[in-house]
Amino acid sequence: MVLSPSAASEPPATPAGWLLYTHGLAKSYGANEVLRDVTMGLQPGTVVGLLGPNGAGKTTLLNILAGIFPPTRGAVWLEGAWVDFDREPEQRRGLGLILGGRMLIEELRPPEYFAFVAAMYGATGAAAGAYVDDLIRRLRLEAHLDKPIKNLSAGTRKKVEFVAAVLHRPRVLLFDEPFEAIDPPSVLELTEVTRDYIRSSGGAAIVSSHILPYVRPLATEIRLLWNGQLYEKDQLEELLRNRADDAELRVWGAVLEGG
Repeated sequence: MVLSPSAASEPPATPAGWLLYTHGLAKSYGANEVLRDVTMGLQPGTVVGLLGPNGAGKTTLLNILAGIFPPTRGAVWLEGAWVDFDREPEQRRGLGLILGGRMLIEELRPPEYFAFVAAMYGATGAAAGAYVDDLIRRLRLEAHLDKPIKNLSAGTRKKVEFVAAVLHRPRVLLFDEPFEAIDPPSVLELTEVTRDYIRSSGGAAIVSSHILPYVRPLATEIRLLWNGQLYEKDQLEELLRNRADDAELRVWGAVLEGG
């Protein structure tokens, strides 16, 4: 059964133990259907590497899960609680977001931005401050704290985004192309810190990219978003058999098989 969150009178049940669960998500803009029947779940410790070509719907899916806009139909649960997209649910505080730099306030210096985000989430006090200081040290941000965010390199900006995404200790991370346009050392640092965070928090993540080597070291599962639909490996194999004449799809199949 597919439910529209804004139309459902009562939220349906969801399986226990899922940090994030979606059922039948779809998003349309007029006649253009960007997402179709996306059903997936994240259990503690799961990191889904969400792959797909540009325009496949990866950013749209993460924006819906982040609550930036509602789906056309379908339902989402966060930590067992059904999301009513007509409200601003408290459970969205359990999300950590990297969404292509859109969360940054570029005129602020990193410490000012961290303080703003911490106040927004109520993550204040000595322990919270010490946690941020430790992240700054691990990501080697000390030399960049006096500069406005707009003057930082792409890799340093991604590190600032990461600190802001996790300083309130969320259990579900939604990272939209966090490794693109940054140097290999920064990719390795962010991968290691993200992996440690998932392990220590008992959380889960979706990390999107169109480049498999960026997400393979971190992901516990790989999914392909193709023409708005989500495919696991066995489903992709069936799709390839049915669409043997699609050259671009065969390339993606070879990429995932090689990974």
